[in-house]
Amino acid sequence: MKRFLVALAAAALILTLAACGGGSKKLKGEVSFMGWGDEAERVMYDKVFKDFEAKNPGVKVNYIFTPDDYYTKLQTMIAGNTAPDVFYLAEGRVAQYAKDGVCLELDPFVKKYPELTKDFVEGVLRYGTYQDKLYAIPKDWQPVVMYINEDIFKAAGVALPTSDWTMDDYRAIAKKLTKVEGKKTVQYGCAVENYRADWMTFGAAYGGEWFKDGKSNWSDPNIVKGMSVMRDVIVTDKSSPSPAAVSSMGQSQSQLFETGKVAMFPSGRWAVPTYRETCKGFAWSAVEMPKGTTRVNPIITAALTCSAKAKNPELAVALLRHVLSDESLSTVMSLGIGLPVYQHLVDKPGVVSEPPAAAPFKAAAAYIDSKVQYAAVSTTKFAQFQDIISAQLDLAFNGSITMEEACAAIDKKANAEVFNN
Repeated sequence: MKRFLVALAAAALILTLAACGGGSKKLKGEVSFMGWGDEAERVMYDKVFKDFEAKNPGVKVNYIFTPDDYYTKLQTMIAGNTAPDVFYLAEGRVAQYAKDGVCLELDPFVKKYPELTKDFVEGVLRYGTYQDKLYAIPKDWQPVVMYINEDIFKAAGVALPTSDWTMDDYRAIAKKLTKVEGKKTVQYGCAVENYRADWMTFGAAYGGEWFKDGKSNWSDPNIVKGMSVMRDVIVTDKSSPSPAAVSSMGQSQSQLFETGKVAMFPSGRWAVPTYRETCKGFAWSAVEMPKGTTRVNPIITAALTCSAKAKNPELAVALLRHVLSDESLSTVMSLGIGLPVYQHLVDKPGVVSEPPAAAPFKAAAAYIDSKVQYAAVSTTKFAQFQDIISAQLDLAFNGSITMEEACAAIDKKANAEVFNN
């Protein structure tokens, strides 16, 4: 009987240790993480990785911070069999890298760790999938808003736009706020970029689909209508500098806004940390993008994936889990670089930090594009498609061709060279 009681006590102790983690396998070894970003983001992720190392004393994180030529370096590493264990992929690259066998399938790990995909903001997680399998998990998403120089509006006696404003309002306001002295424009009412966040937002404003049935569909009259707003503010109204003019000034459109030379500038949440530092000479805020007949917010994200050739997949996934933990995301998102992918964090005080006011950013969750953009990126050919789009839009925005001609040229070239099967 005594032996039985001793054995029973020993078994109970083993069970207790296992429940407390005493029986679990400790993480050991080196794990690499590659990502882009600015200096503030680098510093923040340094803290996140040091915290991971502190919680796992046998682990060393090698942070490969790559602010420039990210994909060139990533491709070189993959070709040399030295791919990072965990790395960023933009939403338009996930399918391509998954198809090429670069990414570790994450579905088996989600079964073990269901919190990875639980409570996701609707529509965002899809951008980590390819052929119905999960290969990457977005770490944030970017509401596209219109940034406003309030001082310029006040000086001109123009009321600040509100969430119910339209594309027609936008053009009219931009004209009013453009100032010309002699033959030189000294203040622009707006500025737009030849960037996917801009054209996806403007192009879809009238309900058009720029990609449909596996083909480029830019000639959709509603796409032409939305895109014409971008061209009109540059070429017709001269309320925005052209790409050529921006190049000659030696400043980006964002920098023109930061230096008080532009009244309205559309961009993503990623601009917030920079503007908090640089826009100190004037009052600034943000408002939802103007509406055509609808609004669409594209998904611009850095998704996290693990290498299919990671020497220790469990360690790679453990680091991914740590980066996506509530603690880590709350820390990083407080910078203002994006909105968290988990709904409970979007609603948690302080995570979506201010200024500017959080409401316009949160509102974008109601109109995330989970159809057209995803259909395009899932082809694995989005990078080539985007190059064609960019080249034709440059011609249109510089006044060389009409928007109708640009859209027709995009369809002709893309459907002949990219989507021809």
